Amino acid sequence: MWTIRLVEKTDAAKVMNLQKALDRETRFMLMEPGELSDSVVEWEKRILPFIDQPHNVFWVVENAEGTLVGFLRARGQTPRRLAHSALIVIGILQEYWGQGIGTQLFEKVEAWAKERGLHRLELEVMVSNRRAIALYHKMGFVVEGLRRHAIRYADGQFVDEYMMAKLIH
Repeated sequence: MWTIRLVEKTDAAKVMNLQKALDRETRFMLMEPGELSDSVVEWEKRILPFIDQPHNVFWVVENAEGTLVGFLRARGQTPRRLAHSALIVIGILQEYWGQGIGTQLFEKVEAWAKERGLHRLELEVMVSNRRAIALYHKMGFVVEGLRRHAIRYADGQFVDEYMMAKLIH
């Protein structure tokens, strides 16, 4: 079993370990293995804007043993002309795929966005990440554009990304 809760500053080491595990097990995350910092202090600094600033939010998914197995964070925009939107990043360990975690996280972020009067949620996804794209479509996101060769793997392979969004009414 697992629970979803807001991130806390004391989760920095757990968030770091989760992100590193995600980077090792899939090529769908932005960073490559070994690219992220091993400094818990640096991870605390990364988390703080999601705790201290009301236009940001960060949920973590914790299993019964207290290990983080997934997350969703949304970073709101601060310029007034963009303040109606937020950019989402999500990651879930493969062992926990298919259990409804992604659906619940997206339901939470949409409720959070509505409470704040946001009108638009955005995300980017590699075109080869079919499972994630299916989830995003299920949650009402649509493809708005294609970023050709947006990602370059260490082996030199280029990957396209979709820009997806959902308008909240």
